[in-house]
Amino acid sequence: MSQREFLDKLKGSRELAERLSNGQLCLNCLGRNFAQVSTGLSNNKRGELVNRFLGKGKIKNDTCRVCDNIFQSLEHYKDMIIKQTRNIEFETFQIGTRLSSELIEKEKYHLERFDAKQCEPLKSEINRELGKLIEKQTNKKFNAKRPDLNILVNLETDKVEVSINSIFILSGYKKLVRNIPQTKWDMYKITVEGIIAKPFMKLTKGSGHSLHGAGREDRDARCLDFRPFVLEIKEPKKRKLPLKELKKEINKSKKVQVSDLSFSDKKKVRELKASKYDKTYRVMIQFEKTFQEPERLKTIIGTINQKTPSRVLHRRANLLRKRELKNIKWKRINNKRLQLDIKGESGLYIKELVTGDDGRTSPSVAEKLGPVKVISLDVIKIHKNR
Repeated sequence: MSQREFLDKLKGSRELAERLSNGQLCLNCLGRNFAQVSTGLSNNKRGELVNRFLGKGKIKNDTCRVCDNIFQSLEHYKDMIIKQTRNIEFETFQIGTRLSSELIEKEKYHLERFDAKQCEPLKSEINRELGKLIEKQTNKKFNAKRPDLNILVNLETDKVEVSINSIFILSGYKKLVRNIPQTKWDMYKITVEGIIAKPFMKLTKGSGHSLHGAGREDRDARCLDFRPFVLEIKEPKKRKLPLKELKKEINKSKKVQVSDLSFSDKKKVRELKASKYDKTYRVMIQFEKTFQEPERLKTIIGTINQKTPSRVLHRRANLLRKRELKNIKWKRINNKRLQLDIKGESGLYIKELVTGDDGRTSPSVAEKLGPVKVISLDVIKIHKNR
């Protein structure tokens, strides 16, 4: 909206404009009272136009009774922000302001006294005008939705707080060896998460990391298909990363292999946590006695009733779950050993499907063919069909 159009709209608010202009307000606070009258003008410019409309020219008050001339102090806070973010790599930021209790009361009194329904909140203008100063000096962009940095200006304490938002990296991993867990575990120094995160932490100087996977395999199982995951690096000082080189560095471990890396976001973490992928497992099993009629295994295809496995009862609720066994194939190794390829619904406990877990899983391989134990277990296919 042009200045002329703004002045034309003020004709219906002359009485309010006269009352406000006599109220010891700075130009910003005067203009804020007409913020919803027009777009495309700063509140400072609106304040000048209000005074021009009233024939008063440009008036400068020594002390604004609403904001205590806070807009004259924005350079001070801008300099504080620049100093605190000097060693942080970022492209976008968000500004927030915590008003002092005194300013809150002054603004509340002003809004009630003048019934200022078209007034923009003081906090909003401080955020915007300070954001403009930061943009001008740093060439970074204000972004209220997904910023790299959150900056809080505390007017009560005269301090600036900077929080760095996480980086999220999307990929998939294969676990090529047994006996390493997926995520942090005090008992194990080596984890899938640790191997993947190590080169990222070295480059970003982050404060910590978390691996968000689409499910997990047992510690003693290999995962021979790429399991989707998002790696979160917390409070990274550096965000521009050579993802191709990082992939090569991770894959040198020979324990874990990752697919192509790409930048992602927190939304993808939620999607992965909610995902339900069918999986195919290869299981080597050993019977106590010579087994007979492996064809009987076809009869367990369908719904499997599983109570929480006894091995995890100490940390999970004792519930009954129903999961679908979708297919089972077998290969005889010798008279006491079979190799099974099992396709099941997400959440199907495979070891218990084999052993029966003392009746807690039914039907089971053990029910059909006799007592049996699991020798080895691998995830060989993750069906990304949902």
